[in-house]
Amino acid sequence: MSRILIIEDDPDLAELMAITLRGAGHEAKVAPDGASAFHALRSGPFDLAVVDIMLPDVVGLSICENLRANADLGATQIPLLVSSACDENDARPLALAAGADDFLPKPFSPYQLLLCVHSLLGLKPQQRLAS
Repeated sequence: MSRILIIEDDPDLAELMAITLRGAGHEAKVAPDGASAFHALRSGPFDLAVVDIMLPDVVGLSICENLRANADLGATQIPLLVSSACDENDARPLALAAGADDFLPKPFSPYQLLLCVHSLLGLKPQQRLAS
């Protein structure tokens, strides 16, 4: 179906997200930090990225800003879903201002992740439920 990049430093959460997305027919690649994320983005096209705000080497919002501003990365138009355990009232507006298309507060269920991802990918409701 779609190639999705998961930029998440919590290995357990990243694995849960990857399993969930793969179970719905997507290809999922995990990048545990900003450097890995930029390397992955340069190596191949992705249809969507899920970006954690708090990463060990960079703030996830700067990844969003770089993707939106840097055509060399080939990802200026891909949907960006920002996820964070930060206070949603503070983090959501910052994420959207940085170029995110949607915000998913942590903790979230696998079903919530799929709903957000499928919505951003433009899948029809029956396709979302089939996943």
